[in-house]
Amino acid sequence: MTESAQPLTDSTSFAGDQVVWEDEIWVLARHEAGDRLGLTLHHRDPEGFGQLSDEHASQLGRIGNRLIRIIEHLPEAGKVSLGRTTDEHVQLTFEVTGVGAECLHEVAVKLANWGGDARA
Repeated sequence: MTESAQPLTDSTSFAGDQVVWEDEIWVLARHEAGDRLGLTLHHRDPEGFGQLSDEHASQLGRIGNRLIRIIEHLPEAGKVSLGRTTDEHVQLTFEVTGVGAECLHEVAVKLANWGGDARA
């Protein structure tokens, strides 16, 4: 981890109904995306993409890939659009049409098979 005055991202940084899944390194939370379902995977430590350890970079890729598979296999789901935000914390965004908030519990439970805790 780099030396920084930036605080850690934790589940208390979000409204209670926004957190979908979390573990000790990552938080998956909803974000506003208009008529699309929007999710953001947040790294808890204040590090940019180039500052991630090899282990965390590997986890980012594996969690992101797993999350896309989970979402795209939901009924009525379109293709997931993937993006990143420019912030002090690594953040990957996932947006998809055809999936409503009622599917968040299923996403959370399937992602919890990775580890961590389903919150939705």
